[in-house]
Amino acid sequence: MSKKFCSLIALDIDGTLAVKMQHIPPLVIHYLTTLHQQGAMFVFVTGRTFEFGYQVLKELPFNYYYAAHNGAILLSMPERRVIIKNYLDSSILHSLEKICESTFTDGVVYTGLEGNNLCYYRPNHFSQNLQYYLEKRRQSLNEEWIAVANFKEVSFKEFPAVKCFGDEKTAQYVAERMEKSLELHAPVIKDPFGEGYYIVQATHSQANKGYALRQLIDQAGYEGVVIAAGDDLNDLTMFEQAHIKVAMADAPLQLKAKADIIAPPASSLGIIRGLKEALAQ
Repeated sequence: MSKKFCSLIALDIDGTLAVKMQHIPPLVIHYLTTLHQQGAMFVFVTGRTFEFGYQVLKELPFNYYYAAHNGAILLSMPERRVIIKNYLDSSILHSLEKICESTFTDGVVYTGLEGNNLCYYRPNHFSQNLQYYLEKRRQSLNEEWIAVANFKEVSFKEFPAVKCFGDEKTAQYVAERMEKSLELHAPVIKDPFGEGYYIVQATHSQANKGYALRQLIDQAGYEGVVIAAGDDLNDLTMFEQAHIKVAMADAPLQLKAKADIIAPPASSLGIIRGLKEALAQ
């Protein structure tokens, strides 16, 4: 990327471009392609795994940047060249266990691109109801989870993210302790898979959507307009780096309060209208 680009557009995927991580609608692909041809550069930033997000993005007919796991890894696509990587050390897992031991949840370790996108979890550390929910979720999202009795059984030394699932109260409790005790970035978002469930996605303190966007801007020497669009609280840090902020209509109030533009939901192809308004400014 160079300064020749007229704008840098940072987009969340799930809930912004696509509904429940389904395909990007053809009209949206056509619009983004037109903007790219006119000089816009795109970075897509998701809390999802690399592979899951890529299944949506691979339909795009142009080069772009892609940050997975809330910015724990940033790549140039489609060549998959790693630009930034901020992973967690496996030594934090013991402390994480202490945080979760008074709850009915536990951490699910996502090993990322280098770990073939495998996830490791300890089934007996979840309540029975949560085990049932997570199994349905895992099957639906086609993630490969490996059950272990103890994380010491696994040889990985670093990983991009760990997720905890539960009701809102449990998620908020775990997230606050992760941020305070372990100094992690741990936003709480609604789980789009199931009503009433929330996700804590913990990453390195320098692994968030805003930091990944800032690093890309700095490394590229880009000095133009930055537009960001998202639909959940993990997009707040991305908004901090943008000149123009677009929130989807179904986003939480905290995100919409920071937005310059409120766009219709992804189910109504709202990102097209949102970007048109942003570019008109």
